[in-house]
Amino acid sequence: MNYPSLVSLREVAPRDGWQKFKTVLPTEVKRELICSMIDYGARELEIGVFSSDPVRGRQYLDLDSLCQMVLPYAAEKGVRVTALVESVEAARRASTLGIRHVDFFLSVSDTFGRGFGSTPVEAFATLEAIASLPDLQVQAALGAVFGCPFGDATPLEKTLAYARRAMELGASSLGLGDSAGMADPIHTERILRGILERFRPEQISLHIHNTEGFGLANCVKAMELGFTRFDVSLAGMGGCPVIPNAKGNIPTEDFVNLLHKMDIDCGIDLDRCTVASLDMSRRIGAPVISSMVGNTLLKQDASPLPC
Repeated sequence: MNYPSLVSLREVAPRDGWQKFKTVLPTEVKRELICSMIDYGARELEIGVFSSDPVRGRQYLDLDSLCQMVLPYAAEKGVRVTALVESVEAARRASTLGIRHVDFFLSVSDTFGRGFGSTPVEAFATLEAIASLPDLQVQAALGAVFGCPFGDATPLEKTLAYARRAMELGASSLGLGDSAGMADPIHTERILRGILERFRPEQISLHIHNTEGFGLANCVKAMELGFTRFDVSLAGMGGCPVIPNAKGNIPTEDFVNLLHKMDIDCGIDLDRCTVASLDMSRRIGAPVISSMVGNTLLKQDASPLPC
Protein backbone atom coordinates (compact mmCIF):
# COMPACT_ATOMS: atom_id res chain seq x y z
CA MET A 1 0.00 0.00 0.00
CA ASN A 2 1.37 3.43 -0.97
CA TYR A 3 0.85 6.23 1.54
CA PRO A 4 1.80 9.89 1.11
CA SER A 5 5.14 11.02 2.50
CA LEU A 6 3.68 14.33 3.72
CA VAL A 7 0.28 15.19 5.21
CA SER A 8 -1.05 18.68 6.00
CA LEU A 9 -3.10 19.13 9.15
CA ARG A 10 -5.24 22.17 9.95
CA GLU A 11 -5.80 22.76 13.66
CA VAL A 12 -9.49 23.64 14.13
CA ALA A 13 -9.81 23.53 17.92
CA PRO A 14 -10.21 27.32 18.24
CA ARG A 15 -13.26 27.15 15.98
CA ASP A 16 -14.79 23.68 15.91
CA GLY A 17 -13.40 22.80 19.32
CA TRP A 18 -14.59 25.84 21.24
CA GLN A 19 -17.72 26.80 19.31
CA LYS A 20 -20.15 24.99 21.61
CA PHE A 21 -18.03 25.06 24.75
CA LYS A 22 -20.31 26.37 27.49
CA THR A 23 -17.77 28.74 29.02
CA VAL A 24 -16.76 31.80 26.99
CA LEU A 25 -12.98 31.79 27.25
CA PRO A 26 -11.08 34.99 28.09
CA THR A 27 -9.32 36.49 25.09
CA GLU A 28 -5.90 36.18 26.70
CA VAL A 29 -6.46 32.47 27.38
CA LYS A 30 -7.43 31.96 23.75
CA ARG A 31 -4.32 33.80 22.62
CA GLU A 32 -2.04 31.69 24.79
CA LEU A 33 -3.65 28.43 23.70
CA ILE A 34 -3.54 29.33 20.01
CA CYS A 35 0.11 30.34 20.31
CA SER A 36 0.82 26.96 21.91
CA MET A 37 -0.73 25.34 18.82
CA ILE A 38 1.54 27.39 16.60
CA ASP A 39 4.50 26.43 18.77
CA TYR A 40 3.84 22.69 18.50
CA GLY A 41 4.15 23.04 14.73
CA ALA A 42 0.67 23.73 13.35
CA ARG A 43 1.15 25.25 9.92
CA GLU A 44 -2.51 26.15 9.50
CA LEU A 45 -5.27 26.84 12.04
CA GLU A 46 -8.87 27.99 12.08
CA ILE A 47 -9.23 30.83 14.56
CA GLY A 48 -13.03 31.00 14.84
CA VAL A 49 -16.31 31.78 13.14
CA PHE A 50 -17.53 35.22 12.10
CA SER A 51 -21.24 34.80 12.83
CA SER A 52 -24.12 37.00 13.93
CA ASP A 53 -25.93 33.97 15.33
CA PRO A 54 -26.16 34.33 19.14
CA VAL A 55 -25.29 30.66 19.72
CA ARG A 56 -22.58 30.03 17.12
CA GLY A 57 -21.05 33.47 17.57
CA ARG A 58 -21.03 33.76 21.36
CA GLN A 59 -17.50 32.38 21.76
CA TYR A 60 -16.15 34.77 19.11
CA LEU A 61 -17.31 38.25 20.03
CA ASP A 62 -13.64 39.09 20.61
CA LEU A 63 -12.37 37.95 17.21
CA ASP A 64 -11.19 41.41 16.22
CA SER A 65 -8.95 41.66 19.28
CA LEU A 66 -7.88 38.03 19.04
CA CYS A 67 -6.85 38.40 15.40
CA GLN A 68 -4.83 41.50 16.20
CA MET A 69 -3.01 39.52 18.89
CA VAL A 70 -2.45 36.27 17.00
CA LEU A 71 -1.99 37.13 13.32
CA PRO A 72 1.41 38.85 13.67
CA TYR A 73 2.83 35.86 15.56
CA ALA A 74 1.32 33.44 13.05
CA ALA A 75 2.82 35.42 10.16
CA GLU A 76 6.22 35.41 11.88
CA LYS A 77 6.04 31.61 12.14
CA GLY A 78 4.70 31.12 8.61
CA VAL A 79 1.30 29.85 9.78
CA ARG A 80 -1.85 30.32 7.71
CA VAL A 81 -4.82 31.51 9.78
CA THR A 82 -8.28 30.77 8.41
CA ALA A 83 -11.81 31.45 9.63
CA LEU A 84 -15.32 30.25 8.98
CA VAL A 85 -17.61 33.00 7.70
CA GLU A 86 -21.39 32.95 7.44
CA SER A 87 -22.06 36.02 5.28
CA VAL A 88 -20.49 38.44 2.84
CA GLU A 89 -20.22 41.01 5.62
CA ALA A 90 -18.40 38.48 7.78
CA ALA A 91 -15.98 37.71 4.95
CA ARG A 92 -15.24 41.42 4.51
CA ARG A 93 -14.61 41.73 8.24
CA ALA A 94 -12.22 38.77 8.18
CA SER A 95 -10.39 40.25 5.21
CA THR A 96 -10.09 43.64 6.91
CA LEU A 97 -8.44 41.94 9.89
CA GLY A 98 -5.86 40.31 7.61
CA ILE A 99 -7.31 36.84 7.05
CA ARG A 100 -6.84 35.76 3.45
CA HIS A 101 -8.41 32.28 3.52
CA VAL A 102 -11.95 31.58 4.70
CA ASP A 103 -14.37 28.67 4.71
CA PHE A 104 -18.04 28.98 3.81
CA PHE A 105 -20.43 26.22 4.79
CA LEU A 106 -22.90 24.57 2.41
CA SER A 107 -24.88 21.55 3.52
CA VAL A 108 -25.54 18.69 1.12
CA SER A 109 -28.45 17.88 3.45
CA ASP A 110 -31.30 20.40 3.16
CA THR A 111 -32.51 19.54 6.67
CA PHE A 112 -29.07 20.06 8.15
CA GLY A 113 -28.70 23.33 6.25
CA ARG A 114 -31.94 24.68 7.69
CA GLY A 115 -30.38 24.29 11.13
CA PHE A 116 -28.01 27.07 10.07
CA GLY A 117 -30.87 29.17 8.67
CA SER A 118 -29.88 28.67 5.05
CA THR A 119 -31.33 27.27 1.84
CA PRO A 120 -29.18 25.97 -1.04
CA VAL A 121 -30.12 28.94 -3.24
CA GLU A 122 -29.13 31.42 -0.54
CA ALA A 123 -25.92 29.56 0.28
CA PHE A 124 -24.69 29.43 -3.32
CA ALA A 125 -25.50 33.12 -3.81
CA THR A 126 -23.50 34.00 -0.70
CA LEU A 127 -20.60 31.82 -1.79
CA GLU A 128 -20.47 33.55 -5.16
CA ALA A 129 -20.44 36.97 -3.51
CA ILE A 130 -17.65 35.97 -1.11
CA ALA A 131 -15.59 34.46 -3.91
CA SER A 132 -15.77 37.77 -5.78
CA LEU A 133 -14.13 39.71 -2.94
CA PRO A 134 -10.56 40.80 -3.68
CA ASP A 135 -7.55 39.27 -1.89
CA LEU A 136 -9.62 36.47 -0.39
CA GLN A 137 -9.76 32.75 -1.14
CA VAL A 138 -12.78 30.73 -0.07
CA GLN A 139 -13.06 27.01 0.54
CA ALA A 140 -16.53 25.58 0.10
CA ALA A 141 -17.06 23.45 3.20
CA LEU A 142 -19.63 20.83 2.26
CA GLY A 143 -21.46 19.42 5.25
CA ALA A 144 -23.13 16.03 5.76
CA VAL A 145 -21.26 14.56 2.78
CA PHE A 146 -21.02 11.16 4.47
CA GLY A 147 -24.52 11.11 5.93
CA CYS A 148 -27.10 13.25 7.72
CA PRO A 149 -28.27 12.53 11.27
CA PHE A 150 -31.71 13.96 10.50
CA GLY A 151 -32.69 11.29 8.01
CA ASP A 152 -32.54 12.87 4.56
CA ALA A 153 -30.31 11.24 2.00
CA THR A 154 -27.04 12.83 0.87
CA PRO A 155 -26.15 10.79 -2.22
CA LEU A 156 -22.78 11.06 -3.90
CA GLU A 157 -24.39 12.56 -6.99
CA LYS A 158 -25.71 15.49 -4.95
CA THR A 159 -22.32 16.06 -3.36
CA LEU A 160 -20.67 16.10 -6.79
CA ALA A 161 -23.27 18.56 -8.09
CA TYR A 162 -22.73 20.87 -5.12
CA ALA A 163 -18.96 20.58 -5.45
CA ARG A 164 -19.00 21.40 -9.18
CA ARG A 165 -21.30 24.37 -8.59
CA ALA A 166 -19.14 25.70 -5.78
CA MET A 167 -16.00 25.60 -7.92
CA GLU A 168 -17.83 27.24 -10.83
CA LEU A 169 -18.84 30.08 -8.51
CA GLY A 170 -15.23 30.73 -7.51
CA ALA A 171 -14.35 28.45 -4.60
CA SER A 172 -10.62 27.72 -4.59
CA SER A 173 -10.95 24.35 -2.85
CA LEU A 174 -13.45 21.98 -1.28
CA GLY A 175 -13.82 20.70 2.27
CA LEU A 176 -15.73 17.44 2.67
CA GLY A 177 -17.35 17.10 6.07
CA ASP A 178 -18.46 14.00 7.92
CA SER A 179 -20.41 16.39 10.12
CA ALA A 180 -22.06 13.74 12.28
CA GLY A 181 -19.24 11.21 12.21
CA MET A 182 -21.41 8.61 10.48
CA ALA A 183 -18.86 7.20 8.04
CA ASP A 184 -16.92 3.95 8.19
CA PRO A 185 -13.90 3.07 6.02
CA ILE A 186 -15.95 1.23 3.39
CA HIS A 187 -18.42 4.11 3.03
CA THR A 188 -15.54 6.61 3.08
CA GLU A 189 -13.79 4.77 0.24
CA ARG A 190 -16.96 4.70 -1.89
CA ILE A 191 -17.55 8.44 -1.49
CA LEU A 192 -13.93 9.43 -2.03
CA ARG A 193 -13.51 7.25 -5.13
CA GLY A 194 -16.50 9.06 -6.57
CA ILE A 195 -14.95 12.41 -5.71
CA LEU A 196 -11.72 11.42 -7.44
CA GLU A 197 -13.57 10.90 -10.70
CA ARG A 198 -14.14 14.68 -10.86
CA PHE A 199 -11.55 16.32 -8.60
CA ARG A 200 -7.87 16.02 -7.69
CA PRO A 201 -6.87 15.15 -4.10
CA GLU A 202 -5.03 18.45 -3.70
CA GLN A 203 -8.33 20.29 -4.24
CA ILE A 204 -9.89 18.53 -1.26
CA SER A 205 -9.59 18.67 2.51
CA LEU A 206 -11.36 16.26 4.85
CA HIS A 207 -13.19 17.27 8.01
CA ILE A 208 -13.98 14.03 9.82
CA HIS A 209 -15.75 13.81 13.15
CA ASN A 210 -14.99 10.95 15.50
CA THR A 211 -18.50 10.17 16.76
CA GLU A 212 -18.25 6.39 16.55
CA GLY A 213 -14.48 6.16 16.93
CA PHE A 214 -13.83 5.48 13.25
CA GLY A 215 -12.14 8.81 12.50
CA LEU A 216 -8.55 7.58 12.23
CA ALA A 217 -9.60 4.51 10.25
CA ASN A 218 -11.41 6.78 7.80
CA CYS A 219 -8.32 8.99 7.51
CA VAL A 220 -6.09 6.00 6.77
CA LYS A 221 -8.48 4.96 4.03
CA ALA A 222 -8.39 8.50 2.63
CA MET A 223 -4.58 8.50 2.64
CA GLU A 224 -4.59 5.20 0.77
CA LEU A 225 -6.53 7.01 -1.96
CA GLY A 226 -4.08 9.93 -2.09
CA PHE A 227 -5.75 12.54 0.11
CA THR A 228 -3.32 14.57 2.21
CA ARG A 229 -5.25 17.48 3.78
CA PHE A 230 -7.13 16.92 7.04
CA ASP A 231 -8.74 18.96 9.83
CA VAL A 232 -7.88 17.97 13.40
CA SER A 233 -8.81 19.31 16.82
CA LEU A 234 -6.54 19.43 19.84
CA ALA A 235 -7.79 17.02 22.54
CA GLY A 236 -10.61 15.94 20.21
CA MET A 237 -12.70 18.91 21.26
CA GLY A 238 -15.70 20.04 19.27
CA GLY A 239 -18.96 18.92 17.77
CA CYS A 240 -21.51 20.54 15.50
CA PRO A 241 -23.76 22.97 17.43
CA VAL A 242 -26.92 21.85 15.63
CA ILE A 243 -26.39 18.08 15.99
CA PRO A 244 -27.49 16.73 19.39
CA ASN A 245 -24.69 15.02 21.34
CA ALA A 246 -22.23 15.63 18.53
CA LYS A 247 -18.62 14.68 19.18
CA GLY A 248 -15.49 16.46 18.07
CA ASN A 249 -12.98 16.02 15.32
CA ILE A 250 -10.07 13.61 15.28
CA PRO A 251 -7.74 14.46 18.18
CA THR A 252 -4.69 16.20 16.77
CA GLU A 253 -2.23 14.35 18.98
CA ASP A 254 -3.70 10.94 18.11
CA PHE A 255 -3.48 11.55 14.37
CA VAL A 256 0.05 12.93 14.71
CA ASN A 257 1.02 9.84 16.71
CA LEU A 258 -0.37 7.60 13.96
CA LEU A 259 1.43 9.54 11.24
CA HIS A 260 4.72 9.33 13.11
CA LYS A 261 4.32 5.55 13.47
CA MET A 262 3.60 5.31 9.73
CA ASP A 263 6.70 7.43 8.92
CA ILE A 264 4.50 10.12 7.35
CA ASP A 265 5.72 13.68 7.89
CA CYS A 266 3.29 16.32 9.17
CA GLY A 267 5.72 18.84 10.67
CA ILE A 268 4.25 18.57 14.18
CA ASP A 269 6.17 17.86 17.39
CA LEU A 270 4.15 15.09 19.06
CA ASP A 271 5.44 15.71 22.58
CA ARG A 272 4.71 19.44 22.45
CA CYS A 273 1.35 18.76 20.86
CA THR A 274 0.37 16.36 23.66
CA VAL A 275 1.53 18.82 26.32
CA ALA A 276 -0.50 21.59 24.64
CA SER A 277 -3.57 19.35 24.61
CA LEU A 278 -3.23 18.43 28.26
CA ASP A 279 -2.62 22.06 29.21
CA MET A 280 -5.72 23.18 27.30
CA SER A 281 -7.86 20.50 28.93
CA ARG A 282 -6.70 21.50 32.39
CA ARG A 283 -6.97 25.25 31.86
CA ILE A 284 -10.47 25.32 30.45
CA GLY A 285 -11.91 22.29 32.23
CA ALA A 286 -12.58 20.28 29.07
CA PRO A 287 -12.70 16.49 29.35
CA VAL A 288 -9.74 14.42 28.23
CA ILE A 289 -10.77 12.63 25.04
CA SER A 290 -7.62 11.73 23.14
CA SER A 291 -5.72 8.50 23.67
CA MET A 292 -2.36 10.28 23.80
CA VAL A 293 -3.43 12.55 26.67
CA GLY A 294 -5.20 9.70 28.45
CA ASN A 295 -2.08 7.55 28.26
CA THR A 296 0.05 10.46 29.49
CA LEU A 297 -2.19 10.89 32.53
CA LEU A 298 -2.07 7.16 33.26
CA LYS A 299 1.73 7.27 33.23
CA GLN A 300 1.75 10.29 35.53
CA ASP A 301 -0.65 8.61 37.96
CA ALA A 302 1.13 5.27 37.93
CA SER A 303 2.80 4.32 41.20
CA PRO A 304 4.98 1.28 41.86
CA LEU A 305 3.30 -1.74 43.38
CA PRO A 306 4.41 -2.70 46.90
CA CYS A 307 6.94 -5.51 47.09
